[in-house]
Amino acid sequence: MIYEYFNTMINYELFTLLPLIIIGGSIFLVTCTIILNCTTVINYIITIVGVFCALITTIINKHNIININNLIVINSHTKLFNILILIISIINIMQINNWMKLSNIKYDEVYLFILITIISSYLLINTNHLAVILLCMELTSISLIGVLNYKTSYYIVSISIKYMIISVVTLLLIMLGTLLIYNSSHSLLLITRHIISNEQIYTSGLIILLIGICFKLSLVPCHLWISSIYQHVPIPILVILNITVKLATFVILFKLILYTLLSNNDFVHIVMAISVLSITIGNFMTLSQTNLRKIIAYSSISHIGYLSIGLVIAYYNNNFIPIVFSNIVNYIITNLNIITIIHIITNYRDKKHNMLSLSSYYGIFYKYPLLTSLLIVNILSLSGIPITLGFINKFYMFLYISNYHIWWLMITMVVTTIISFVYYLRIIGSTYKQINYNNVISYDITKIICLIYTIILSLLLLILGVCPNLLFNLFKTYM
Repeated sequence: MIYEYFNTMINYELFTLLPLIIIGGSIFLVTCTIILNCTTVINYIITIVGVFCALITTIINKHNIININNLIVINSHTKLFNILILIISIINIMQINNWMKLSNIKYDEVYLFILITIISSYLLINTNHLAVILLCMELTSISLIGVLNYKTSYYIVSISIKYMIISVVTLLLIMLGTLLIYNSSHSLLLITRHIISNEQIYTSGLIILLIGICFKLSLVPCHLWISSIYQHVPIPILVILNITVKLATFVILFKLILYTLLSNNDFVHIVMAISVLSITIGNFMTLSQTNLRKIIAYSSISHIGYLSIGLVIAYYNNNFIPIVFSNIVNYIITNLNIITIIHIITNYRDKKHNMLSLSSYYGIFYKYPLLTSLLIVNILSLSGIPITLGFINKFYMFLYISNYHIWWLMITMVVTTIISFVYYLRIIGSTYKQINYNNVISYDITKIICLIYTIILSLLLLILGVCPNLLFNLFKTYM
């Protein structure tokens, strides 16, 4: 009887951890192929097959809860985030492979760094232990610095140094916050049930930990250098910086606000202040930009701010959690689609058509109406125009804020939303200018696949904008 129970538990835990084991095995195989100097195609196949198998095992796993000494905690919420991370990673791996082919770059190590980023992001999502969070943050930083150093040039070295400085500061802050939390609670658990000996030290530790997280999420006032980093990295790597890493880090903030036991609201008030500053400063800084990558960089500050405000609302009302998930899905789909469309349009062999400035998109609608229409749909959803998923999320945010009579926050969000309409409409307007568009898009199998999933995801934004209950009901099954 004891043997059968023990055997069942081992199989249950092993199957739940199978995605991590598969990705770990893929890292080992890619390392071996790099040492043996195998072709890039082999590394690409190992990487994408490994991540795809991890996705399949995550989806078919029926066991929703597993806790291994709080080092790895997988539940219904984290399972949903795991699926999102793996889907994003598969798409991103295809884009990076396509970019390296078109740019004639041979950098096999990039697949190793991507896999390390995936496994560290996966662990970040599925842990309640501060030591594991610190380790995964360090792994993510090291792997991203490796990804950024794909060639030797002034700009690449510059952004690598900047990102390394940000990463070091982040790790130091998280380490200091962890020490203060441990000193006051004698526990390294993010969700602690121990008696807190000193409430002030514990809250101070959480605040310092929050500042470290803000550096990873590029929230105000920790948004320095984000525009210069985004401006010079290759387009597919923007997916890692703007979606994968931020999603994994946002889950930590999600757990801090919704699950960490606090006896006062000081921490939540600070999160609210940072969020309001982020949506305000982020939108105002985006208003003056003409470089599309800088627009993506600064607008991401405001959108993460909106997500954080959603967490604060969910802190006071748990019924808002599905809206938070919906907002995350909208952020992921719209940013992924916009970056994918830029990737499809960009001519990597011709620096004249690098699609950096808005002037590069003048008249593109008349030559490529389908791609332009997809770009417009995603921009409209990002800004929160009706019949899109983005509108549903903002509508419910305004509804909940009005129910709590927080009018200053309502006014701030209305003003910043209007500002976002201005710069998003400027992007849309540039595509209709009567100028001959000279860039010719060369389609290959990867770009055709990218176009197909962009069409599907864009239609999904419209369908969910009309029938949001489809998404909300899905989230309720994971709650």
